[in-house]
Amino acid sequence: MFKILTILFLILAPLKWVYVVDPELCNGCGNCLSHCPRGAISMAGGNAWIDPEICNGCGNCVYYCPQGAIYKDWYTGIEEEETPACTRGLSFSRNPAAGGSVTVGGVSSYSEVRVIDRAGRVIFLGNADEQGFLPLNISDVPEGSYLVFSDEEVSVLTVI
Repeated sequence: MFKILTILFLILAPLKWVYVVDPELCNGCGNCLSHCPRGAISMAGGNAWIDPEICNGCGNCVYYCPQGAIYKDWYTGIEEEETPACTRGLSFSRNPAAGGSVTVGGVSSYSEVRVIDRAGRVIFLGNADEQGFLPLNISDVPEGSYLVFSDEEVSVLTVI
């Protein structure tokens, strides 16, 4: 199962940098709309929204956002299904950056967690604590997308 997921991840994902709007920071001013050369930005629910299929990752919009609500994200083309708040799932501390650390959450107590790179190599192996959290030191990890496996869950971690 592990190898099948890895192969699918490596082959099927479009893998490109795109920009994303944080709806909690966006004030709906629309300054970014006219500065996207591809027309990837629209308004949805009073906030800007960037279509990842259209965005080419140029970053023009970032300079015109007075709220700092637009950030770079690694787009894999894999849509995560929305799950009810009561269900567990892997989560990560916000915007993991190369040279820092990130905390994986939503793991069963003391479960093993593996992080693999695009070549299928295990770059991190550890066990979650009693509360289901595992801090990862990603200071030596280059930017990119990684698969994170626990006993029950699989998720994509993007390091920017």
